[in-house]
Amino acid sequence: MGASLGFFDWLFGKKKDPYGGKLQKGYSSPRAQPQPAKTYQHQPQGYGGPVPPPTPQQQRAVGVRFRFLKWRRARSKDPLPPLPDQTISGGIDPMTGAYTEPGAIAGLGGTAQHPDPHFKPDRVRAAGLPEIPHLDALAALVGVGRNTLVWLAGKPLASEGCDSHYTVKAIDKPSGGQRLLMVPLPKLKAVQRALVDRLINKLPVHDAAHGFRKGRDVLSGASVHVGKDVVISLDIRDFFPSFTFRRVSGYFRSLGYGRGTAVALANLTTARLNDAQVKQGKRWVYAAQVHKLRTYSHPELPQGAPTSPGISNAICRRMDKRLAGLARKFGADYTRYADDMTFSGSDDLAFHAPKFIGLVTKIVQSEGLALNDKKTRVMRQGRQQRVTGVVVNHKTNVSRRDYDRLKAILNNCIKRGPHGENRENHPDFRGWLQGKIAHVSHIGPERGRKLQALFSQIRW
Repeated sequence: MGASLGFFDWLFGKKKDPYGGKLQKGYSSPRAQPQPAKTYQHQPQGYGGPVPPPTPQQQRAVGVRFRFLKWRRARSKDPLPPLPDQTISGGIDPMTGAYTEPGAIAGLGGTAQHPDPHFKPDRVRAAGLPEIPHLDALAALVGVGRNTLVWLAGKPLASEGCDSHYTVKAIDKPSGGQRLLMVPLPKLKAVQRALVDRLINKLPVHDAAHGFRKGRDVLSGASVHVGKDVVISLDIRDFFPSFTFRRVSGYFRSLGYGRGTAVALANLTTARLNDAQVKQGKRWVYAAQVHKLRTYSHPELPQGAPTSPGISNAICRRMDKRLAGLARKFGADYTRYADDMTFSGSDDLAFHAPKFIGLVTKIVQSEGLALNDKKTRVMRQGRQQRVTGVVVNHKTNVSRRDYDRLKAILNNCIKRGPHGENRENHPDFRGWLQGKIAHVSHIGPERGRKLQALFSQIRW
């Protein structure tokens, strides 16, 4: 009966006022009808009109919210003092070649006499990391002076030569287009390599990460997925640029390092692509004048710096842990090589692939990253299954296409000589061929032996 009355009310133009009034004709909004002004016993002061007092249900909801946020309130009882000016200035005196005074940042991070009060030695020691209580200790860790460290951590203001610590190198992508690498200049690269050896290689990393780790490579990551019914491959979009200065400095703070140390480490390992320079003749010009660059407002982990892979692996540790747990619930295995994530399992995983990919997407997005949907692949046993370029259907091997192409080059070198086959103008064509054969031998030893036999017949 109620349903029929509702239908006739709609049919004859009557509808019930959602704000509690009687049935009314017409289709004008109920908010447009004149409403009597409400008065409240309490008239709080605020913007605009009076605000009604909270209902008992609202008060209970607020109480529940604050009960679950006790950890945040406890953390906020001891607020950190404001940081001094973090703009790093200074540079090289063009007349003497000496480093100039770095400015207000010189006092950031403490000294041996006055260590950083926010340094947490117990937390750093528990993680097995080197103790860096002040900026002097960081400078000693990488083997430079304090002023040199601060100068390398920021953009120098030199009046001659390059005023950036990075240069841009363009390399061609196999799929077309170019990839721009930010290559640090020698002084900064030496400091970054020291950081890799003495700090970054000791950062905690999840076992699912196979990229840029000693004893692991594309073969170790692909071997996990051999002989599976289905292989799901996903790609993270803009992997290194997603790790900005704030994320890197915040990560080092979470390990127990002080604010000044975290800021210095983030400055040493991040940079803006638009600030990099390219040498043209005897002049240094900004890369934006040579290459078409995207504009980023924050520094990021540069592609081409030795510190970027290790830091990105460490920051992704929580994401890897969550994705590995999700894979276990579906009876699957998970590995990650830089921005390439791979899952493999039985037919059950294939059946739930859309739901599974949706859950992976939510986890990746909650970690501040995004997937490149164009590179998502669901590969069943009936087709070629590839993981980071390695075929894993029955055993690890290179693809037949890559093998045949390299075999044809070697055969042509035997028949016509090697000089006419260097069509890509490799400076060391012999070394390039040896590297390709070594890669094939590492992944598929049987095919590698066949290629090595052909290489030995070339007359150099």
